[in-house]
Amino acid sequence: MANPEEVVSQPPASPESAILELPEVALVIEGVPLPSLHDVEQRYIKRVLQVAHGNQRQAARLLGISRWSLSRRLRKYGVQPRTAA
Repeated sequence: MANPEEVVSQPPASPESAILELPEVALVIEGVPLPSLHDVEQRYIKRVLQVAHGNQRQAARLLGISRWSLSRRLRKYGVQPRTAA
């Protein structure tokens, strides 16, 4: 079983990219950087929201969580879902 070698943290290239990029914190095992669970969950929720065309009820159903849990995670990750115009 591989032991973690180090935790890598890199600052964003610019303040603007800090807003657009996800945290660059990864666990490195055998020289392979792995994204954090926070990073993976945030990306997955964003992708499911895209598939659901911003419909939070449908996204929650696809994720297998309640609408309330999805709302909590959206706040946690600072994700702004699209609103109907």
